[in-house]
Amino acid sequence: MLCPVCSQPMVIVEFQNVELDTCVDCRGLWFDAQELSQLFELAGVPHQYHALESQLDRLPHVGARRKCPRCRRPLEPVRAPARRGAELILDECPRGDGLWFDQGELSALLEAVLGDDVDTLRNVRSYLGEFLTTKQVPGGTNDTSDTPPRT
Repeated sequence: MLCPVCSQPMVIVEFQNVELDTCVDCRGLWFDAQELSQLFELAGVPHQYHALESQLDRLPHVGARRKCPRCRRPLEPVRAPARRGAELILDECPRGDGLWFDQGELSALLEAVLGDDVDTLRNVRSYLGEFLTTKQVPGGTNDTSDTPPRT
């Protein structure tokens, strides 16, 4: 599969019986249909969050669009739950093949959805471990990453 952002081949990482497709260049993540729900279930996220994919709002198309790594159709922008004052736009396959998360978007989504449930957020972060690691960025601030560090 090719990355929808930089067109580089993605690698498949099997993590707790869930296959995550990741781009080592742009550090994005592809979740096939139902994999996000499966990951939430395995991480112990309360059941009301498992249907998150059904809560996404479709947005009008603007400009060039990325291609689905599965079917190569143009991905559609969708609005996901975000923290107050922020907007989180993900890319979804129109055929339902899956969701694309740019670097940092999975963390932002988890914080928005689970923000008040500190214990569950901590459990998910612990469970996802390497996929939600904190890395140092220039200037000494931390940035939350959604993919494992490059090796």
